[in-house]
Amino acid sequence: MKIGLKPLLSLVLLVTILVPVIAVTLTGISASRTQAEEIITDEVAALSIAQAVGFDVLLDECAQALHSLSRLDEIQTTANGNYSSVRDDVTGLFENTAATVPHLLDIIVTDANGIVCIDFFGNAGALFPAFDEAGNLARNEVFKSEIALSNPAYGGADTFFLLGRINNDEVVYGYICMVFTTEVFAETLANSDFFDGEGAVFITDRKGTALGLNGTSAARMSEIGSDALRNIVNGVVTSGREGDSGSLNSNSYVGSFGSINGNKSNVKNGWYWFGTYPVSAIDTVPMLVRVMIIVVAVISAACLVFAFIIIRNVTVPPQDIVKKMRRINEGDMDERLMVKGTDEYAYISEAFNEMLDEVLISGEMHRAISELSDNMLFEWDFRKESLFVSDNFAGMFEVETERATLINGRFIDSLMEKEDIERYKVDIDKLLRSRDSMHGEYQVTTKTGSIIWVSIRAHCVLDRLGELLRIIGVITNINNEKLLSLQLSERASYDFLSGLYNRNTFMRELQSEITRSATSRVGVIFIDVDDFKFINDKYGHNTGDEIIKCVANIIKDKLGSAGFAGRFGGDEFVMCVTEEETLNNIGKLAAAVLELFDKGYYTKEFDITLKIKASLGIAISPEHGRDNESILAAADEAMYFVKKNGKSNYHIYNPKDSVLTELMRSI
Repeated sequence: MKIGLKPLLSLVLLVTILVPVIAVTLTGISASRTQAEEIITDEVAALSIAQAVGFDVLLDECAQALHSLSRLDEIQTTANGNYSSVRDDVTGLFENTAATVPHLLDIIVTDANGIVCIDFFGNAGALFPAFDEAGNLARNEVFKSEIALSNPAYGGADTFFLLGRINNDEVVYGYICMVFTTEVFAETLANSDFFDGEGAVFITDRKGTALGLNGTSAARMSEIGSDALRNIVNGVVTSGREGDSGSLNSNSYVGSFGSINGNKSNVKNGWYWFGTYPVSAIDTVPMLVRVMIIVVAVISAACLVFAFIIIRNVTVPPQDIVKKMRRINEGDMDERLMVKGTDEYAYISEAFNEMLDEVLISGEMHRAISELSDNMLFEWDFRKESLFVSDNFAGMFEVETERATLINGRFIDSLMEKEDIERYKVDIDKLLRSRDSMHGEYQVTTKTGSIIWVSIRAHCVLDRLGELLRIIGVITNINNEKLLSLQLSERASYDFLSGLYNRNTFMRELQSEITRSATSRVGVIFIDVDDFKFINDKYGHNTGDEIIKCVANIIKDKLGSAGFAGRFGGDEFVMCVTEEETLNNIGKLAAAVLELFDKGYYTKEFDITLKIKASLGIAISPEHGRDNESILAAADEAMYFVKKNGKSNYHIYNPKDSVLTELMRSI
């Protein structure tokens, strides 16, 4: 009798519990080895601290020399741009400093912007090349640079520099820099060995340039060679000062590190020093530990063998199922799983075969429906990443469905014009985000080269967890109906959606009114709905159309018999005010329109009230123009004045409008 699925998984679970137990055991063994090493590592750390004190002393001396110079009046005068008045004094200071400070190559004085005022060699006027490295220095703070190997500016010497502020109280005159050769550390590094020369101390900067590593005077860590680094243990302490404690890290060849900044509170960009000692001195494994490791390894190997046997018994049946499923996916719909035994896999196989029969029947029904209908069907399967189209779709459109998805530009959108492609992308993106339905109308090119209007409706199919399984859709040829609708709309004088005059009609009527009222005034209010694209993108074109209708109704209601209105397309509307009384209070009319807009429009689809914001520009004839084009341009400019100054307001055109000098009127 075969063991059931549940007992097999229970045994596998026991094996997975044993593995962490073994890991914990090995960790304990490692801890005992670490404790044995501490004796050696503590001694190495103590000796390293003693050797590193000299580095701090040298850096402190260099920093003190820098501070002493920065406080002198002659140096401050030079940094302030008056070097010529103290030339002889500064030259003397440089010579005295060079004579008393070992390994000093150059002294550079710059102004507050980093422009060199003078150096050892009399150079001036150039930007100090490493000025930006230091950043903003605090008062009395010193910046220590990285190590420059074979610096061409100083005859190929290995150099570094210290940089400090030249200031009086809080006034910063400039900066002073002292350039040294790395030989300032040579003597200390040469005498830093311990334990009969096996241990030593070396220095690195933040970029990995090392001084004294394995006997080298200066070199990149990356060029020393990994084999050489692996043969040493890097010990580090937190400071080179007397009384500090440190520790040695024997588990890596880089380890932790601490800085030798000298006065740590006043020096930026610290270097690091390392105490080194051969790995062989501490990398030893006691005999007892070795025996324990061997025993644990044997036990682990036995557990692995046992686990392999159990897992094989568990995984073979699912592998058979996967093989069958692959053949079915490849098109062999007659393939079925073998039902044998009475365990869980037998029940799974039987249920799978029944489900496959249902799918086959469903597919036949789907195919029959598509053949009987004039509509063209498509289906995108997210799991298989495959696209199905009905035969009548393939007969009408030239699309390689094997390479197409709904969103990669190779489906029906590849047959659209640019404007329709953008709308299609927006609609599909909204469909994927909402996981609901979409409907759109687009122009596409058929196999014969003709351009027709089609309607695309799509719906998302979700699994029980709400994840997308499929998108199914219907494409309908609506060319005749759409063309008829467009022809009727094009011939009409009114905008189909808003019920207002279209652009051509409004412009014609406006010019007629201006000509007829040559001795009186005519007002124009240009209205642009703010952020209308956001409403369209977020809530869909249907809601956007309802907003357009709402705006049009408000305009018609407030204007009444005092004039006429039109829609220029999109979110742009225009009102023409002809009644004298209303024209005299045209600002009140604009404010009333904005107030009604602000009450918003309630959409049942999303169960929310969307507030409508708009920018209104007002122009009056003949003050602002004597024909329809000029008066409309003035109103449009006034509207853009509102756009630039906060939106959701109105403004009467003024030729002297300026964002900096004119204030918008408040509602």
